[in-house]
Amino acid sequence: MKTKGSKKVDTLKKFTKYEKEILEGIIISIVGGWALTSILRGAYKQISNIQFPADGNFTKAFIMTIFFSIILGIIYYKNKKIAGGLMFVFTYIFLLLCAFIGYSNDWTTNAGNPIGGPCYQAILAFIAAIAFLYVKEDIYQFISELKIKRIHTNIIVAIIGVLLFGFVGIVTVLRYKSYLNSTFDFGIFTQMYENMRQTGSVATTLERNRLLSHFGVHFSPIYYIALPIYFIFPSPVTVQLIQALMIALPVIPIVLIAREYRLSNWMTVGFTLLYALYPATSGGAVYDMHENCFLTFFLLMTIWAAEKKKTYIMILMMLFAFFVKEDAAIYVLVLGTFYLLSRKDKKRGLILMVCAAVYFLIAISVVNSYGLGIMDNRFSNLYFDADGGLSQVFKSIIANPGYVIAQMITNSSADSVEKISYFILMFGPMATVIFTTGKKYTRYILLSPLIIINIFTTYVYMHDINFQYNFGVIALIMYLAIMNMADVKAEKAKTYVSIAVLCAGIMFVGNQFPKMPNYYKTYTENKSTYEKIDKALELVPTNASVCASGFLTPHLFKNLVMYDQNHLEQPVYTDYLVVDERFDNEKQKFDQVLSSGRYEIAYQEQGLISIYKKK
Repeated sequence: MKTKGSKKVDTLKKFTKYEKEILEGIIISIVGGWALTSILRGAYKQISNIQFPADGNFTKAFIMTIFFSIILGIIYYKNKKIAGGLMFVFTYIFLLLCAFIGYSNDWTTNAGNPIGGPCYQAILAFIAAIAFLYVKEDIYQFISELKIKRIHTNIIVAIIGVLLFGFVGIVTVLRYKSYLNSTFDFGIFTQMYENMRQTGSVATTLERNRLLSHFGVHFSPIYYIALPIYFIFPSPVTVQLIQALMIALPVIPIVLIAREYRLSNWMTVGFTLLYALYPATSGGAVYDMHENCFLTFFLLMTIWAAEKKKTYIMILMMLFAFFVKEDAAIYVLVLGTFYLLSRKDKKRGLILMVCAAVYFLIAISVVNSYGLGIMDNRFSNLYFDADGGLSQVFKSIIANPGYVIAQMITNSSADSVEKISYFILMFGPMATVIFTTGKKYTRYILLSPLIIINIFTTYVYMHDINFQYNFGVIALIMYLAIMNMADVKAEKAKTYVSIAVLCAGIMFVGNQFPKMPNYYKTYTENKSTYEKIDKALELVPTNASVCASGFLTPHLFKNLVMYDQNHLEQPVYTDYLVVDERFDNEKQKFDQVLSSGRYEIAYQEQGLISIYKKK
């Protein structure tokens, strides 16, 4: 017969035996219950409200947390995997909701931090990673039971691509419908595409206040590849959807490259999802159409062809990449340098390097011959003479490297910290997959364009994920990540990619996703106003010359002789003047032209729009 002492020893042994499971169950139950309570009570909406726990809110939160923790504890006792999965799901949903609310938070006022959004998202991403690591084995075991074949992978990837296309398309079309885009940088391209349709020329009058080929600014014949679509559907909406399509299409070469590196079907899906959620991917379309949107797809196709040793296809894809813009040659040059120095493929490395160098010189001469020369003044912080030029940038890098490195942390102004924000958003989601190269350090060559093009400069838009200057870098980062994960053991690779996707998801929700409901709300609430402006603009003959306010030029795309009054240095007396009266000072910009007495009012909707016709 056992004594009381022996019974206590037996109980202690049982507790010791199941200590890990008991502690794990307590942690999972409390964290999951706390997260679910926070979701149901809307605590994620209170990120700047210290008073929320008052008025009995703490008591309610405490009781609900205990209640849900007990329920999760019971579930854990019955099935540990389900309980762990629920804990992670509740936690991640709460973090996503916090990121969503954080988008609209005034971080400068509420936190004294002008880049509080990215910093907040980084913390949320870290919490998500910790929660995932705690239950990852159970999640992986569940996923392993869901075996997917290549056909299933293709379907999932197609869905991801369609969703990405839909998101970018909806956001950009709503911007257009809501009169939120202006001459720079959408009106110039809507007018250019209409000119291409009518005359075959890429000339515009908007870009530099005179009839000028776009090749005088950038050598971008790639625009012609989408002209057949515009011929069938001639509209600015089509121009936006062309960009959305080109942003979605890179999922195809990502799959091809992943398969070339023999990654599993789930890993392949993970990389396409990572690309779609990477905040810079959709962010590059926020300020409307640019030729750069073609770059990611053709660079990745060039990489795939090089990996497959399909030289002729590689050259063809390389040429398409070149036709995007003159600086596309830099990305190809870096790619070729990587192939050469890593001894991965010396032959194709030399082909890429030589072709890139020759093409860059040709493209510069074309731009110079058409008009204005390349925009090297964006690197004027590296000039040591006022006139500057690319040669001085090169000399500064060679002769004054300390200064150049210092420019990596030099912002556009003394009260700005935009480069820290850029580092967080570009590297944060990708850290686990791009900084795991082992001893293959030559792969870091692929990051050099991001350093040279986006970070050395103090031109603020070059290091902003909401502008178009990251599309080339994204292609090289995805390539680097796929190579790295192919070299890592399968279990570690799954963890690295999973964490990257989770972090990208939070930063996507914190930076890009809110734009869609915000633009939709703006459009629906002001739809009648936009319809009135639409009808007013229909009164302007398409064959007339026009001078208009900047936010109206994209909607007057059929007028091939058109100027933006905001950017004219000298008055221009066109057939029509179109004034956006939604802004108090807009009409003042037309005062000099109107005071000439040459115009009479043709139509006016007070507070919205006024149209003047030359007498």
